[in-house]
Amino acid sequence: MLRRITAVAGALVMAVGLCSCTMTEIPEREVVHNTEVPPKMLFLGDSIAAGYGLEGYTLTDNYNCPDSYANILKERYNAELPDDCGHVMVNKAVSGYTSGDLIEQIQSGALDSDLSDSDAVIVSIGGNDLLDIMLGLLNSLGIDDTGSFDTAQFDIFSAASMFMSMDGDVDKALEQFDDNIKVISDELLERTEGTVYIQTLYDPLEYFSKFSMVTDFSAKKIGRLNTMIKDNSPRGYKVIDVAADFKGKAAELTRIADYDIHPNEAGHKVIAEDVDAALRATGFSYTTIEQGEKQLTADGKKAIAAGCGGGAAAVIAAVTVTVLMIRKRRRKSTSAE
Repeated sequence: MLRRITAVAGALVMAVGLCSCTMTEIPEREVVHNTEVPPKMLFLGDSIAAGYGLEGYTLTDNYNCPDSYANILKERYNAELPDDCGHVMVNKAVSGYTSGDLIEQIQSGALDSDLSDSDAVIVSIGGNDLLDIMLGLLNSLGIDDTGSFDTAQFDIFSAASMFMSMDGDVDKALEQFDDNIKVISDELLERTEGTVYIQTLYDPLEYFSKFSMVTDFSAKKIGRLNTMIKDNSPRGYKVIDVAADFKGKAAELTRIADYDIHPNEAGHKVIAEDVDAALRATGFSYTTIEQGEKQLTADGKKAIAAGCGGGAAAVIAAVTVTVLMIRKRRRKSTSAE
């Protein structure tokens, strides 16, 4: 009899144990981690952002030129951010893009997924809106890559006429750019909760200092473009003033001596530092899911309060009866003796 009662009690205890296993949980909670740099960043725009002219660059791959400022920051942040952050850098810049091309790319929806998942969106745009026109002027004037020209062949009246004609073309391009930068910022801000940054445009034509007509013209027009970028920033984006750090250093930081307006390796390092400083001034965060300690669920607490459907009470009763019966049996045995 004792064995039978003990077995029943043991079975009831086991049942309660099994019941209690279904009544516990390991809670999860979101933990926010602050960081100086963005876990996920997206680069957009033109050949400057794409890394044109650098070793390893191709038209179809922006990730294979380690000296581009986008890739410099990618490696830096990969090393800096913790593993649970999962740093991501996406570069969708396209060489040759004008501000109008960028609008089409954004409005096509092709960037929506990247934009929605980005903490920072960094844009380089405007160079192709202006600089191609200006380089065409230099070619027409016969200015070579040293900044010199053949004075015997140079006609000041023809040059003045060219500048007057080009002045109108550049002003039209600038007016269009002013409209486009508004659309670009609005379209980007509508598609991302990340911070949007737009870089100013450096002036590579300052290199041609022997021809002040060119340098004055270039400084005026590119200065106006940069003013538009800054004046439109209240729409919601931040300005990265690359132009300020390139001023007076075109020969050192670009390939303009080879008639190439793009930054060289040293120029990309400067841009990387400018972008990095702007990002760190903003600050970012990321969220992880962490597990807490095992605990009772609400149903578990109710079950225990109710005796897990009577099971706990039954166990207590069974154990109590068992103890009493053992005591009674012992008394009888003692009496019989």
